[in-house]
Amino acid sequence: MKAFWTGIAILGAFLLQSALSWLLPSYARFLDPFLVVVVSCALAGGESHGMLAGAAAGWLQDAHFGGRVVGLSGLSKVLVAFLVGVAGARFQLSEAGPRALVLAVSTLLDALVLSALAGLFDVTLNPFPFWGHLLRAVANAALGLLVYRLLEHRWSRR
Repeated sequence: MKAFWTGIAILGAFLLQSALSWLLPSYARFLDPFLVVVVSCALAGGESHGMLAGAAAGWLQDAHFGGRVVGLSGLSKVLVAFLVGVAGARFQLSEAGPRALVLAVSTLLDALVLSALAGLFDVTLNPFPFWGHLLRAVANAALGLLVYRLLEHRWSRR
């Protein structure tokens, strides 16, 4: 059942990213809903569940929105999910503040790992200024907080 809901979440991230790319193409790169799903899976299900979600979400992201090398985002999301899953097992990350902080740090870490992998495989990435990475981290944290609030509200009603 967990795999089904993870697939639904990845599909929702795909639809959100597609809508943003179509409606606001210049601002679509400031949000990474796939990373929000991956971090949520790593926090809720541990590093193995997060890594599997990261591989699937990253491959889908690369196939539809990425560059010429498919799998680079998948590999970076797998590494980030592993670190988030390990940290989630060691620290209390069930409140909104720590989750937002984890999402912001994960966004910056994902950008760092992705640029390192791109340099390793000699792939050119679109230049993204430092303030763009910070804005992306804040946007992902805000989206994550919204998603967490909606899920908590839904689960508390049950």
